[in-house]
Amino acid sequence: MRILNVVKSINISQGGPPEVIRNYSSVINRKGKIIKVIKLNMVSNFYFITTFINKKRYKKLKMFIQNYDIIHFHELWSIKTLFLSYFARKLGKKLIAIPHGVLDSWSLREKYLKKKIFSILFLKKFILSLDAIFFSTKDEFFEAKKNYKLPFAFIIPNGINLEKFQRINKIQSKNKKKKIIFFGRIHKKKGIELLLNSIKSLPSEFFDDFYFEITGPGEDSYINNIQKLINDFNLSSNVFLKNPMSQNEKINYLRTGSVFILPSYEEADSIALKEAMSLNLPVIISEQCRMDIVEKKNAGFIVKTDTQSIKNKLLKLKDINIENMGENSRKIIEEHFDNEICVNKLWHIYEDIHTGSHNSKEWMNLDD
Repeated sequence: MRILNVVKSINISQGGPPEVIRNYSSVINRKGKIIKVIKLNMVSNFYFITTFINKKRYKKLKMFIQNYDIIHFHELWSIKTLFLSYFARKLGKKLIAIPHGVLDSWSLREKYLKKKIFSILFLKKFILSLDAIFFSTKDEFFEAKKNYKLPFAFIIPNGINLEKFQRINKIQSKNKKKKIIFFGRIHKKKGIELLLNSIKSLPSEFFDDFYFEITGPGEDSYINNIQKLINDFNLSSNVFLKNPMSQNEKINYLRTGSVFILPSYEEADSIALKEAMSLNLPVIISEQCRMDIVEKKNAGFIVKTDTQSIKNKLLKLKDINIENMGENSRKIIEEHFDNEICVNKLWHIYEDIHTGSHNSKEWMNLDD
């Protein structure tokens, strides 16, 4: 069985989806199975349009698609996805898609009119044409179900390669300031502006013990806006905006942190969050991160997306044992999100889709 993953780009600016695919591939390809990737940013709309009338081009695309049994889409809001799915369906291929949170209510409100038109004309039909749709959490499934009729659905969380994120024991110096890290895509939905407003209201003595770094890729205009807010709020002595890290740099960078923070308005299943937890970082996350286990296992705090809630939890950092919380973070990943286990579940789903069976227990009851 051969799987083709379709993604917008594998650039770090795309956030989690490229890392998710790398995690799938690291397990499945090692077992002699095949996962390949096509990057939609490398193919133009013009290419797909002309394929309808250019026999040579159609034959080439047909030969390419015929190499695969299942086409797995990671990009929904794209005409290119619709073109590729059309040709794949004509050739009798099985189609699945993972929304990565873009069917949540918050995301659907952004650029509302444009998405509403696209959804009515194309997306609803595309979703119903799928053999299955893939979610990372039950909350994400129920959110999407409020807005769309769904085909067969299954739920498997994103896993983390624990061999890559080796466990470390941190010894925090009492005399050294502790670094609170936001690490991820610099985007409106991540709640960075909300975070800065919360930091602005912290008492000055808080910064005797802590400081902040905001690190990640994003559009230049939005990054410049974040830097302007830092300056306007007079936070430049305690909040530092850093350049994005490469794949090779990010693990060592995360190890320099003491706490990870993600006050996001919308998350499907954050890879950055799980990477931080793998490296023994306690976390402060919003309810929308869908990780209630963090508070249940004393691995951090869950906040509402308002300044007072975030401020209150930041102030609590002075009174907790950060090292113990970090140990609990790592245990959560080891016990629930090991990449090998998660990807093996996915492979069983692929086999179900390929054979037309539904043997895996990861399938959801759409009537729930």
